[in-house]
Amino acid sequence: MSEFEGNNSDQSSEDSGKKGSFGSIIFPVLFAISFLANCYLYYKYYKSTHGENGISYEQQYKDAVSKYNKEKTDLNNQLADIKSQLEQAMQNNTNLLVDNTSLKEQLDQKTIQLAKKIKQASVANPKLLLEAKAEIEKLKSLQKVFEDKNAELTQSNKELIEKVLQTETIATDAQNKAKTLEEEKNILDEKVKSSNLSIADLKVTGVRVKGSKEEETYKARQTDKLKISFSILENKLVEPGDKDIVVRLIGTNKEVLTEDNPTLSDTDKLSTLTKTINYQNDLVKTTIFYTQKANFKKGTYSIELIHNDNLIGRASFILR
Repeated sequence: MSEFEGNNSDQSSEDSGKKGSFGSIIFPVLFAISFLANCYLYYKYYKSTHGENGISYEQQYKDAVSKYNKEKTDLNNQLADIKSQLEQAMQNNTNLLVDNTSLKEQLDQKTIQLAKKIKQASVANPKLLLEAKAEIEKLKSLQKVFEDKNAELTQSNKELIEKVLQTETIATDAQNKAKTLEEEKNILDEKVKSSNLSIADLKVTGVRVKGSKEEETYKARQTDKLKISFSILENKLVEPGDKDIVVRLIGTNKEVLTEDNPTLSDTDKLSTLTKTINYQNDLVKTTIFYTQKANFKKGTYSIELIHNDNLIGRASFILR
């Protein structure tokens, strides 16, 4: 063997030794890392599925369900016992004989309601179970009243019995009735508040003045003033009292007529005059006269009657 071949053999042996040494180190390290990672993941899983007491949430839920089922069974037994005792007390108490049938029916309804409430109670809805417990305790408070044969059925005892035996259906009906009455009252109040006057028979004619006499006319050149007549209809919802009726007379050129200036432009803020009328919810026939300095022109006029910013009457008339 040559010197060169010998050197190669020694080098190969040295490399193999290094590889073996490296493998013996890296594999334990990788195993340790993998083991620690698995431990960490298991820890995270354990924390997410178990409580601080070390019991799994699933088992805790099963225990809670079992506990609630036991409580429901106990409450049903208590309900049956107190109902039986109250029925027996009612039969033995002569002071309750008059109302015995009614009380028996109320007790039956109350028992059915509580039995349904107990049945519907669950871990997800514990409130019903607490309510049932409280109601059963109230029933127990009636036992002394029913068993006291010498005690008279006083007004306070009657109210106590009625309150304890009142079912949610009766209470709900009473609440709904009260709510309905309140809504009806609000609707009526709103109607009264928003109710407005109603006008009928609105009519405008020209009036000619000859000395002490006055006569109607439809001729513009003969008209000295306008006669406005209308009726305010009966309305019991309107609050009685003085009512300001705003009159707007609109001339042939769409101008709002006034006694001072017959050529004002037509705007909602302008009015011809205001008439105060005492209204007592009954039919009121009213006549108003309008005069102006300027002569009346031929053409078509219109009139608007307004109360509380609401248009309550409108009509047109012609002066030839």
